[in-house]
Amino acid sequence: MIYLVDSDAVIDYLKGFDSSVVFLSGLANDDNDLCTCSVVIAEVFSGLALQEQAPARGLLDSYRFLSTSEAAARQAGEWRFQFRTRGVTLSTTDMLLAATALEHGSAVITGNLAHFPMPDVNLVPLPRANI
Repeated sequence: MIYLVDSDAVIDYLKGFDSSVVFLSGLANDDNDLCTCSVVIAEVFSGLALQEQAPARGLLDSYRFLSTSEAAARQAGEWRFQFRTRGVTLSTTDMLLAATALEHGSAVITGNLAHFPMPDVNLVPLPRANI
C-alpha cells in the first residue's frame, strides 16, 4: 500500500512518540511504500532547530517523494472553495497534500482527520488521532 505521511506523523516520529514510532515502523517493515511531498517537507523543516535537521532529513529521504502536479493544485483550490462556501475553512497546505495523495493513489496518515473532510481521500489515523 502507498501512504503519504502527514507532517504531524513525521514530527511525532522524530520526537519519539512511541505509538507513532511503532505504527510507522510497522508499516515500513511490512514493505508498504511510505511517501512524503513538498508540503510535508516544508512544514516539518519550518519547526526544526539546526540540530534536528539531520534526523529529519534522514527520515524524509527514506520516503518516496510524490510530486504535486498542476491538476492536483487545481483540485486543492477547488476543495478549498467548495468547503469555504459551506462555512468550512481548510488550509491550502492540507488541500495540496490531500490532492497529491489522491492523484498518486495514496492514503494519508494523519492525526488530524478533521483537516481532510473530502470523502474521496483515504485517511489512516495515527494511534493518537483527533477524531
